[in-house]
Amino acid sequence: MSTHLGNRPHLKVRLMGCGAALALATSLIVTGTAIAQDDSDTTTVVVTGIKKGIQDAIVAKKRSTEIVEAISAEDIGKLPDASIAESIARLPGIAAQRTNGRAQSLSIRGLGPDYTVTTLNGREQVSTNDNRSVEFDQYPSELISQVLVYKTPNAAMTTQGIAGTADLRTVRPLAFGKKVVALNLRREMNSEDAALGGLDNTGSRFSLTYIDQFYDKKLGIALGYAKTNSPYQLTRLEPWGDGDQATCGGCGLPGDSAKFLPGGQKDAVQSSNLDRTGYMAVIEWKPNDKLNVTLDAYRSDFEEFQKIARLEYPLAWGGATLSPGYSSNSTHITSGTFTNVKAIVENYANLREAQTNSIGLNATYDLNDSWTLMADYSSQSVDREDYIIETTAGTGPNNVGATDTLRFVSGPGNSYTYLGVINYGDFNSIYLTDPKGWGAVGRAGYLKNPNVKDEMEIMKLAATRRFDSLPISKVEFGVSQTDHTKSKVNSEGALHLPGNALQALVPTDFRQGVTDASFLGNNSGMISYDALGLYNSGFYTLVPYTGNDELKRSWSVSETITVAYLKADIDTDLFGVPLTGNIGVQSQTADQSATTNYVDGTGTSRFVTDSASYTDVLPSMNLIFEVQDDMFVRFGAGTTISRPRMDDMAAGSDYGVTKNAANGGVPELFQGSLRYWGGSGSNVGIKPWKANAYDLSFEKYFGRKGYISAAVFYKDLTSFIYSDKILKDYTGVPLPSSCATPAGSCSTADANRMGTQTTMVNGKGGTIQGYEFTASLPGEVITPALDGFGAILTASFNDSAINPKGAGKVAIPGLSKSVINTTVYYEKNGFSIRASSRQRDEFVGEVPDYQNALQTRNVQEENVVDAQLSYTIQEGPAKDLTFSLSGSNLTNEPFYLFKGDNVVKEEKYGSTYLFGISYKWQ
Repeated sequence: MSTHLGNRPHLKVRLMGCGAALALATSLIVTGTAIAQDDSDTTTVVVTGIKKGIQDAIVAKKRSTEIVEAISAEDIGKLPDASIAESIARLPGIAAQRTNGRAQSLSIRGLGPDYTVTTLNGREQVSTNDNRSVEFDQYPSELISQVLVYKTPNAAMTTQGIAGTADLRTVRPLAFGKKVVALNLRREMNSEDAALGGLDNTGSRFSLTYIDQFYDKKLGIALGYAKTNSPYQLTRLEPWGDGDQATCGGCGLPGDSAKFLPGGQKDAVQSSNLDRTGYMAVIEWKPNDKLNVTLDAYRSDFEEFQKIARLEYPLAWGGATLSPGYSSNSTHITSGTFTNVKAIVENYANLREAQTNSIGLNATYDLNDSWTLMADYSSQSVDREDYIIETTAGTGPNNVGATDTLRFVSGPGNSYTYLGVINYGDFNSIYLTDPKGWGAVGRAGYLKNPNVKDEMEIMKLAATRRFDSLPISKVEFGVSQTDHTKSKVNSEGALHLPGNALQALVPTDFRQGVTDASFLGNNSGMISYDALGLYNSGFYTLVPYTGNDELKRSWSVSETITVAYLKADIDTDLFGVPLTGNIGVQSQTADQSATTNYVDGTGTSRFVTDSASYTDVLPSMNLIFEVQDDMFVRFGAGTTISRPRMDDMAAGSDYGVTKNAANGGVPELFQGSLRYWGGSGSNVGIKPWKANAYDLSFEKYFGRKGYISAAVFYKDLTSFIYSDKILKDYTGVPLPSSCATPAGSCSTADANRMGTQTTMVNGKGGTIQGYEFTASLPGEVITPALDGFGAILTASFNDSAINPKGAGKVAIPGLSKSVINTTVYYEKNGFSIRASSRQRDEFVGEVPDYQNALQTRNVQEENVVDAQLSYTIQEGPAKDLTFSLSGSNLTNEPFYLFKGDNVVKEEKYGSTYLFGISYKWQ
């Protein structure tokens, strides 16, 4: 196992990329008037491919009244990358976080996915995870025509985040204006062979798009279908204890007793497949110049299956013995041998099934030249179910059977590699069992089966009044209501062998060969079998668990968000400088309730519903000064919020009753001989993250071909969320079971229901600030000799200061000190070549834990490199037939989680290659 901790191998590359961007931007500002440029946004030159996507995005950015970043499809059904998240992550100030090797969630300006709102055609979307952040792999890139990331809000945006708002847009058939049928077929392959039986390392992607107009272009239709079958592979090195290590209490050498040595190791290989089918439909009707009605619908059927083979070595924390003759340095035992190692052979199966549905209806009607009315309704839903199956095997049950001798050697980042001697690939000597005696008799596995439902309905009504010859060109006012309900029902328990037997051989029908375990420190391999098949066949008996931890994982949240807003658009001159933009205010009232399962130490439980309400007033302003032709200075200011995480509002709580001694170090209210309540859990009364944000941006455009920009931003956090202890009223919560006996009588506690709770609360004071640079330029704007070449360089630098208790800074999830993205391309005569890199500093990430719930962990810096090559036939019968080859994660960049200087987890995913053929009829 290796790591880059302690090194910064990408620093020189980052500085070179940033320096190139700054130098280029400076030179262009100085010599901007001498550079050839296309001054018209309505040029009649037909542009396709990479340049089309770039130019469409530039026009969207230039025309926006807010500070935005944009990406546009290079052609129908073709965003620049294999996934939406990868495309968005190339924009200035935006970084992607990988999960299972895929760019799945986004950080905007150093703020993680919890602080970003994702919309589809302007409407907030539900999420497949346990909270609010959208997992972008639910949305096929082939069905999205444009993405706008708003870094500043306007008052009419009834949903917003303090980081920003990412709006995914599908095509509008009447605006598209012509008939087209586009077909894309791609074959996918992972560079790593499938490690486990029953899965492959090849897959396919297919998409079909149809756009047409009827009845003299009064009716438009757009239909899209995208089918993805995507394999991926993973190798994982992971110590026990989340990066903590045991101390060498039994070491023989003086001074070694406090040194670290491995407490245990659980290394794995994984083969997986993502199967997703997406459907998109848009019907647009414009019978006259006054009325426009648009109905759009989206559906995703998502299935992800993971097979995991893992060898788990209980070492210093599991009863193994460290032999004499080990080596050490000043802090760690660096090499040695453990004997009496009772290894666990594990075959896991994770199956996630999710269905996402979204439908929206929008109607606008021009009453006259002055007034327009608008109504918008949308409904979205997600239904997700997980089967997380863990099965265990070994040489015998309850620490009986052969034990291993394991040699270990330390590597970079205080990681270790291992080598054992037992053959774990023999189906006749490795049994389904509980090797360490962790559970009841007959236990040989565990099942977690959470179900998440997320439903949202939004209704918005608005009116716009236009004015002539006034500084205010129009005024828009409206109201919206969002009803949002999300629930999680948890079910889990132990898997027992038939007849509660202590051990059993794997049935022949479910054996899938021997997994190569050399990566895991065992050259003989390990048995591989179909854990999901065994469970579905009824081989195991499920014994439900109803302890504190299991009961606390079920919850429900309901919200009604009512928004009223007023926005005025500006179109005037200030001291001879054209000034546009908007100013407005929004009132947002939240009524929220949560049903939480309160459990005591003996499993006594009761669902309790609490509620809270509050109102936030959110002003906003966007000003755009056109200081010269195609040169703009933008200023944005406003107050924005991000609603709290669902599990912070509603995840279950545990509690108990304690009799205090006098001056027992508890809140003054409970001192003396009074009993008092205490616990930890959720807080339905928690309020959103809130910030006063200020943005300043300079943008210089070269027609629609390219631009350079520099921006600074500052966010004053007036409310943020962190963990603390608060007073809590336990009225309605049952007395703990321990109160049933006279010795544990709780009559005093029953009379006084006030207590404390450790939970998430709102703090005050904190800042986030940063600056960004972008240069998006085709070579011909510098010199005709570079015609066909181009580059996009972005660099952003962020910092934060949040200190809730005076005990030091709190790290904000998603914040990397620097994010640098580079793309270089060549496109001419049908040939298209592009190479890109996404570099980001270390950050605190939100990653799935063993329950698939999100947890925060430190993620090491990374640099992900992609490339694409294509050729489009220009003439003849096969005109518009395109052949393409692309590769992602070409350097097999590791994904590291770490704690201090110790590796918590290392994952590698291999590279992914796509060969494609596409054709467009028009």
